[in-house]
Order: sequence, then C-alpha cells, then structure tokens
Amino acid sequence: MRIFFGVLSALAFWFAIRRFARSEEVGYDIGALFLLLIGIQLLITAALSHEQHLNRTPKPPASTGADRGEESTPPGKL
Repeated sequence: MRIFFGVLSALAFWFAIRRFARSEEVGYDIGALFLLLIGIQLLITAALSHEQHLNRTPKPPASTGADRGEESTPPGKL
C-alpha cells in the first residue's frame, strides 16, 4: 500500500510540474496547485501507512541461551 501511494504521489508531482512548466507565462495554474496538494497528501498517507505497518508487524522473541539448547544456570549459583 505504501508503494502504491508513493507511486501515485510521484505521478501527481510529475503532472503538477508539467502543468507549472506550461503555464510559466501566467504564473500559476489552479489545476497544478491542486495536483501539488494531492501529491503532498498522498506522500503523507504513504508515510503514515508505512509507520502503521511497522507498528503492527510482530517482533520476533529475543533468543536466549536456552533456545539454543544450552543449559542456563540460575543467577548467583555459579
């Protein structure tokens, strides 16, 4: 999903840049500003969905010596 939003954001930025380049003599283009706004929103959405995905993925348990087949001694009984 993050990649999809990133690609859409890049396309929106690209279309906005092309429209700004064509309307250089006027100074601004409402459609280009709209595409720029959509691109920024999609970029933020991609970043938030990536962060949410990282928070939801389960973390593997930390391996201990007992997991590798080694006997563990209780602390203080060395």
